[in-house]
Amino acid sequence: MLPRVIGHRGAALDAPENTLAGLREAARQGCRWVEIDVRLTADHRLVLMHDPSVDRTTTATGRVRELPLARLTAMDAGTRFGAAFAGEPVPSLDDAIDAAHALDLRLDIELKCEAGDSSAAAAALVAVLGRAWRAQDPPLVSSFDHAALVAVRKAAPDLPVAVVTPTLADEWREAFETLGAAALHVGDRGLAADPVRQLTAEGIEIGVYTVNDGGRARDLFSWGVTGVFSDCPGAIAAAL
Repeated sequence: MLPRVIGHRGAALDAPENTLAGLREAARQGCRWVEIDVRLTADHRLVLMHDPSVDRTTTATGRVRELPLARLTAMDAGTRFGAAFAGEPVPSLDDAIDAAHALDLRLDIELKCEAGDSSAAAAALVAVLGRAWRAQDPPLVSSFDHAALVAVRKAAPDLPVAVVTPTLADEWREAFETLGAAALHVGDRGLAADPVRQLTAEGIEIGVYTVNDGGRARDLFSWGVTGVFSDCPGAIAAAL
């Protein structure tokens, strides 16, 4: 299911992460898939944001879960990255889906959840996809939060899901097998050849994040990895 190279948070080395500008840049670099992070707002909507707070990526402050959608989408998510992107807004998931359709991009939507929000975040995501996703092929929904993936699976049994884990040493297999997950996404740090080869021999699709070095990407693919997530997808594709 996974392609060889997926834009990470858009194309995060070349455009502000989790923005429509990032999606456009990823498409310009030749991506057909992009990973985005989404979080639940105070009014139970979803916006693109990796961190629990907006402090790092916008010119504002505050926790996403405590702010309404309208206030979040009015924030400047571009200036901190560079003056050329000043005024780039925080997009809602609906906005990102519209952009993905226009750019012919597939999405890996990583669901980020605060404690106790797994079910609500999953419900919000399934609702958005039900009304906004128009492409023939569905998005992939991924998360570190196994309870959220279970809730997504119950609400939308045909929606493919992926389990995200920082390392293969963490507990991921039970959730992976119970969910019938389409892929396992694992962090690159400390990843070694033998464990990867054992899993790919089982037929498990593995996506590795975050890979910004072409030589490392070549090694990973030689081990049987299906795809890599990169902040500079065009450069990685060229190196391959």
